[in-house]
Amino acid sequence: MSKLLFFASDFKIGLSTLLTDELIALYRYGIEVCAVAGENEQESGLSEKIKIEAIPIFRIDGLDRHEKFKELAISLIDIMVKNKIRVVHVQNNWQLALMAYVKFKLCFKQKIRIIYTLHGFRHNHLLKSYVAQVIIGLGLLCFADKVICMSGYLRKKFKLLSYKIELLPLGVSTSFFSGNYCPLPQNGLQMIFPAQFRHGKNQDIIIRAFAEHIRRTNDNDSKLVLPGAGDLLSEMKGLTERLGISNRVEFPGLLCKEDVRLLYLKSNIGIVSSNSETFGQSIVEPFVLGRCVISTPVGIANDIIQNGVNGYIYTSQKDLVEKFDYLYTHQNMIYQMGENNYKERDLFNWERISQVYKEKILFLS
Repeated sequence: MSKLLFFASDFKIGLSTLLTDELIALYRYGIEVCAVAGENEQESGLSEKIKIEAIPIFRIDGLDRHEKFKELAISLIDIMVKNKIRVVHVQNNWQLALMAYVKFKLCFKQKIRIIYTLHGFRHNHLLKSYVAQVIIGLGLLCFADKVICMSGYLRKKFKLLSYKIELLPLGVSTSFFSGNYCPLPQNGLQMIFPAQFRHGKNQDIIIRAFAEHIRRTNDNDSKLVLPGAGDLLSEMKGLTERLGISNRVEFPGLLCKEDVRLLYLKSNIGIVSSNSETFGQSIVEPFVLGRCVISTPVGIANDIIQNGVNGYIYTSQKDLVEKFDYLYTHQNMIYQMGENNYKERDLFNWERISQVYKEKILFLS
C-alpha cells in the first residue's frame, strides 16, 4: 500500500477538528498515513492528539492562506520526494490546485494520485452556486483521480464525474460512540440545532415554528437550544423576545464538540433548517446518539431519514409546525425513532468508513 499524505487543515482555520478525527481514524485502522497542515489549529489540543498517535505531521507556514503558491508547492515537492509519497488526499480547491502543479512537476520522477473530498460549494446564491459547481467539476475532471462524495445530494450534482466518485460519508468522533445508550428525555420536545448564525442556516424558521406550536398547543414543556455564533445571533435573540419565547430558547454560544455532545444527550430531537448542506454533521450527530432527527431535504438527510421511522423531512415552516404539534401529542414516536437511529449508528463509525476507504479509495483501479 502506498503511503498517504493527508491534508488535515482547511482555509484560514488550519488544523481542523473533523479532519484530525479522520486522519487519526485512518491511521488507527491500518493506513500508512502522514499529515500536512498549516501553523494554526481550529481548537487547542489537535496537534497534541496527532502527536499522541505518533502520526508524522509536516507543518508548512502559510498553507492555510491563498498566497505564495510556488513556495508552498516547492515545500510539498520536497516532502513528497523525501518520503516517497504516491497518494495525496486534498480537501479544497486551493489544495487541489497546489497538488495539480506538484503532480505536473513530478511527472517524470514519481507518479502521484490525487484523492479529493468534495466538501461542497457553500454559496446560497443560485447563480454563484452553479458557477462554483462548473469550476469545481472541471478541476476534478482534469486533476483528481478519485472523488469522495459524502451524500447522494453531492453525487447527483456531479453525476458527470460518476466514474471517479465513491459515496462515502464522514465519520463521527469516537466520543459519540462511547458509553451505553442514553435514554431520551420525556418532557416534551427538547430540540437542538448547533450551527453558525448566518444566512442559509435559517434558525428563524425553527424559532417561528416553535412559537406557533406553543401558541397552538399551550405546550409548557418543550425547549429549543441553538448553540453557535455569527452575525445573525443578536437578530435571532431579538426574534425570540418579540415572539415571547425568550425563556424557552437557549443560546449557549460557540461550544467545543464535547459540550455539543452533552447537549445532544439532554435533547430528544436534533433539528436542521439549512438551505444547503453537503453532508450535515448536525444531521448525523443526533442520529448517532439515538435522537429523532427533523431536517430540511439537504445533505445526507435524504439518504438516512425515513419519515415516521427515524425522523422527518420538512419543506416549509407550516410543515414544521405540524410536525411539532404531532410529536408533542405522540411523544412515544420520538423515543421509538431515536432507538431506530441508534441501531443504525455504525453507518458513521470511523472503523467501518476507514475499511471502505482502504478497499475502494486507496486501491484505485
